Amino acid sequence: MATDFWLFKKKGLIDPVFRHYGWIEDEITFGYGQNWNWVKNQHQVEGLKITRRPTGGGIVHHGRDWTYTLILPHKHLSSKLPALDFYEAIHLSIGNALLDQNVATSLMPCPTQSEKQKGIPGDCFLEPVGKDLMNKGGSKKIAGAAMKRTKKGILIQGTIDISKLSNLDSDKFFKYFVKEIECLVSEKTKVERWPVEFDLEHKAYVKQFASSVWLENRKIN
Repeated sequence: MATDFWLFKKKGLIDPVFRHYGWIEDEITFGYGQNWNWVKNQHQVEGLKITRRPTGGGIVHHGRDWTYTLILPHKHLSSKLPALDFYEAIHLSIGNALLDQNVATSLMPCPTQSEKQKGIPGDCFLEPVGKDLMNKGGSKKIAGAAMKRTKKGILIQGTIDISKLSNLDSDKFFKYFVKEIECLVSEKTKVERWPVEFDLEHKAYVKQFASSVWLENRKIN
């Protein structure tokens, strides 16, 4: 979470930035707008490290998932798409990459006006929202994402529950998904090394995300 936010806040962004990562052990992240006192009392967070994300959404249990970050600079054309349209497009991209391995998916329908839920979902994978990626029958959520939009651009943090996808060739999936992202943002991928200032600047963000004032009150030390 700290690295994602450092990229979003400090890196000089001209082109979109994409990164992905796994988890050494089970952890919990929760949305920027969620109430800490409510989150800490939920049974699914017991005994696990908990971190507040800089993006929205609800509780996500990490450990067996594949997590990614996509940053769209303010001046890039891709950032002009309406948020829900981009949310749908990125999940269709994941669906296309899975279909390449004969894994059919569907999108969660958007609720009608009378069905709309007020407030933030409590648990992202137990309370899917419109345009989340579901299994073919629509009974299980496979992928979701959360966004943060500022004058700098859009930060997207997404997760794919690969524990629900048996016999998935992860390398093949990754290559296909990256090609889909290239098409989505109309850019070609190039791999960049972490800049020399990363280690020094990153420490402050790690300290922030590990602090109680961020965890409990969304404040920066």
